[in-house]
Amino acid sequence: MRMNLTAWKLFAVTALLGSAAAACLAADNTRTIYLHAHRGEPSMAPENTVESLKLAFELGSRMVETDFWLSKDGTMVCLHGRREAKKLWGIDKSPSELTLEEIKKSELKDPSKYAEKYAKCKIPDIDDVFAAIPAGKLVELEIKGYGESFAKNVDEARKRAGMSVKQFVITSFNTSYIKDFKSKYPEYRTAYITSMKKGDKRKAKDIIVKAKEAGASEVAIGNYRNIDRDFVKQIQQSGLEVGVWQVENLDDLAYASFLGVNRICSNYACKLRKQYRAIKNLDMQ
Repeated sequence: MRMNLTAWKLFAVTALLGSAAAACLAADNTRTIYLHAHRGEPSMAPENTVESLKLAFELGSRMVETDFWLSKDGTMVCLHGRREAKKLWGIDKSPSELTLEEIKKSELKDPSKYAEKYAKCKIPDIDDVFAAIPAGKLVELEIKGYGESFAKNVDEARKRAGMSVKQFVITSFNTSYIKDFKSKYPEYRTAYITSMKKGDKRKAKDIIVKAKEAGASEVAIGNYRNIDRDFVKQIQQSGLEVGVWQVENLDDLAYASFLGVNRICSNYACKLRKQYRAIKNLDMQ
């Protein structure tokens, strides 16, 4: 979803709501920011499932974020990690240890947490996920567990689904994964994911060097409350776009707007979109 943000208005309204965000921006600072759905709509449907991804698109998202591993039998499995496999599916294994048979037999550990229509959800493979992406919509594919055939598997699955390269952003915390993928398929957009935890002494130039060495065209930053506007501006001036995660409420959105980022990712994309629309035309005097 596009949000045309007039920053001064957003900050004024969020302050009224009890926001901690406090910044002074020019009244004419109106621009576009893109909102993407993290693992679909995980507060309503099981994360990283076909159902969750479809729901995100139905509710207005232009892009979903997904996580992929190359499993031990060569299956491309959509799952965040071992903790999520155990918590959501009752499987105490790393996704890299799963087989296609185990994926197809997967059942929710506690389906009562979700609406009845989601009770039969399964762990999806790459073909399941790509089949759920509507024409013209986008997917962020985060590399979790890499291997020699990972990049080829992604490209072949994309072709089977009849999707365009322009619908993809390939991302990872691991720059060697990005670099290898990009060397094999340079036509894909790629992004370097990082997180700026409290006390992190890295400067913007360190992020820029890391991203460009990997061939990335974007940077996605977590713990973004620990960076400022100048940090983001330096990265953008180097030619890289900047996204932040996770943006969960209007207070977070206000700070992301203050930073001047290009895109945001949220676990509550639909809810955030509704909250924003409720206030965007407010004339507060």
